[in-house]
Amino acid sequence: MATRKRSLRETKRMTRRRQKQMRLLVMAAAGLVLIALLGVYMHFRNYVNKVDPDVICDNVWIGAQDVSGMTAEEASASLEEHAASDGAVTVTLTAENGSAQATLSELGLSASDVEKLTEEAVNYGKTGSVFSRYRQQKRLEKEKHVIREKFSLDAEQTEAVLNERAASLVQGAVDASIQKTATSFEITPEQEGKTVDVEATMDAVTDHLNDQWEHEDFTVELQTKKEKPQITEEDLSSIQDELGSFWTNAGGGERWQNLKNGVDKLNGKILMPGETLSVGQITGPFTPENGYVEAGAYENGQVVSDYGGGICQVSTTLYNAVIYAELEVVERSPHSMTVAYVKPSRDAAIAGDYLDFKFKNSYDTPIYIYGEINDSNQLQFIIYGKETRPEGRTVEYESETISTEPYGTVYKENSELAAGTTQETGSPHDGVEAQLWKIVYENGEEVSREVFNTSHYEKSDQIIEVGTASASGDVLKALQDAIASQDQAKINAAVSQAASAGGQSQQEQTQTEG
Repeated sequence: MATRKRSLRETKRMTRRRQKQMRLLVMAAAGLVLIALLGVYMHFRNYVNKVDPDVICDNVWIGAQDVSGMTAEEASASLEEHAASDGAVTVTLTAENGSAQATLSELGLSASDVEKLTEEAVNYGKTGSVFSRYRQQKRLEKEKHVIREKFSLDAEQTEAVLNERAASLVQGAVDASIQKTATSFEITPEQEGKTVDVEATMDAVTDHLNDQWEHEDFTVELQTKKEKPQITEEDLSSIQDELGSFWTNAGGGERWQNLKNGVDKLNGKILMPGETLSVGQITGPFTPENGYVEAGAYENGQVVSDYGGGICQVSTTLYNAVIYAELEVVERSPHSMTVAYVKPSRDAAIAGDYLDFKFKNSYDTPIYIYGEINDSNQLQFIIYGKETRPEGRTVEYESETISTEPYGTVYKENSELAAGTTQETGSPHDGVEAQLWKIVYENGEEVSREVFNTSHYEKSDQIIEVGTASASGDVLKALQDAIASQDQAKINAAVSQAASAGGQSQQEQTQTEG
């Protein structure tokens, strides 16, 4: 029994001794590992700390630009300089009907956050643990590290370029059209089409720039989307009824050509519900390039020759058709003086960019404007649409002159006209205050009467120019005094005196020469 106990105690002592030895061995091994790791760490640390913290490591690129050894400021300047050459790169946009080209500069190319890119370049191989920095720096000895630039385009510039150069490369939608024949209307159906998808095309270009671009010319497919026509055959099928019409005599001469040109530009126009038409915009500009010739027009109370002279008769005739159709008049102005082709307050003047005739389609269905100068030389407009006014309802318009200011006679000196002679100039017109009444009838009975518009027309005096050329001395003074008095009798007497003096002078000259 005692022997067994001694044996157990001895076994325990040996086990403890072996465990202690093992712990010492482990501690020794761990110490050696730590010493080794410390050595490795110190080596790595010494290696990675050799680089300048403010200078980009070798073999680091930003896009196609080698920025090795640069500071952040130097790298930024280099990128900006390189951006100029990037702007000259050409993008080819291909489509079903051809292609269009634009430079990246025209599309508004810009590199996003250059400061962030250069900061990333400076920090590569210098952040994180010693071991990660070591791996990055050692990798640079074998291969370059490329930091991708982030490019973007200017939306406004890109849209402008696409609209200018690429819109014609796709077949857009075609609106339904309508044409009046001798007996009815012929409608050409609409066609669906495509339009340039500006946003999607921008995305396609920028995706290429930020994914696979090597700073060279490249090609991208033009992105499109479906385009529906704004006017359909169904819309136009409601145009059947005459809503209002009016005509004036077209006359002749150069003025006739301007009338014909203006009518042709308005003929066939379709106005959708709520849409406004500007006659000045449709018919202008009044230039030879736009088909107009010089003819009589009003200017500062005088009749002058101007391109487009007579175009106001076109707008006036259409105005009267519009009010008979009871469309909404948005803008209308009378002439400076009364006109011969309609009564006061029935005219609508257009001039430059300051006088216009505009009206709105106030119906719930489209309207069609038919205009022509017919075989009877009548300038006429007819407005067609869908009649929704009550049956038996008609409208009429009456012009009323409220007051008249008769024109006068004004005498003016003309130093280039021979003394003893006169000539009439200007375009004498009475001044007029007028208004236009709108009268509504139901089944022939008047049910309402209201003032539709008012108009003011300036008077224009008759100008008589009195010649003073070659007059001198008492004759010249007599003429000028008479003109200053504006007294017709005195002026006639002075003119007669000048004529006699001129005749005597001519006779004396003839006798001397003989």
